[in-house]
Amino acid sequence: MVRWGYLGLLVLSFAGAAEPTAPALKVATLRLPSEAVQWTEQRERIVALLQELHPDVIAVQQVRQSPDAPNPACWLASRLQYNCDFITADPPSQPLRQGNVLLSRDSVVEDGITLLHGANQFSAAGMQRLQRGSNTVNVYLVRIRPENDDASAREHQAADLRTWIAATGDGYPSLVVGDFSASTGELVEQLPGFQPARKNPAARRSEAIPGAPSGHGMDVLYQVRRFADVAQQMVRLTSEEDGPTNPRPLGLMVTVRLIETDEAATQDPP
Repeated sequence: MVRWGYLGLLVLSFAGAAEPTAPALKVATLRLPSEAVQWTEQRERIVALLQELHPDVIAVQQVRQSPDAPNPACWLASRLQYNCDFITADPPSQPLRQGNVLLSRDSVVEDGITLLHGANQFSAAGMQRLQRGSNTVNVYLVRIRPENDDASAREHQAADLRTWIAATGDGYPSLVVGDFSASTGELVEQLPGFQPARKNPAARRSEAIPGAPSGHGMDVLYQVRRFADVAQQMVRLTSEEDGPTNPRPLGLMVTVRLIETDEAATQDPP
């Protein structure tokens, strides 16, 4: 099984404070160029950008692979020397497959995949359990954007995700990286105990997360009792055509710190 998978940064916010020794976790959630020509032209710059950012986890939304077009996110993983998991509901026999990819540079001690159902629609969700020194962290990757923005399908898929996290979390600190068509209020209600890193969903269009025409969009959700000290950075790629004043957004990077307390280790899983 395959292990899942110009520069500019804008620092948006820093919140809270943590002990200097608290381990940090940097999670980037991205959408790569979809056109083959654009990807080929820009991929080396994207590699350089990610080498500079040095995220611990990279989640890539809406990735396609076929015999003629290898998985671009797993290509990134090979260049960065990260693990790569392609999370898709499409069977291996299908020539064109689409899904999301989870990349990590820490040791993956466990991974998994499940389907989120709803209104005769389904979406694949994936999980990696990472070992970061003496700390263990669960990272879940989802896309809850059902066709026609069906509210009942969103609710059902979110319920399936809650059930899966409860069954697989094993009490370890957990993050959910995803793309959501629900509003921020609905998202918080559907995933109690998790806080979106993007606290202001009404960001200006120039600061919007790419590929999110409606709803909350791409984000990292963290357990409020297990993580603190959230920082956000927009991840932008500047091309020669666009120039340094008009960079193209690729996504978001969030930095969180683990809360290391005896109580955290004994809390109930989400």
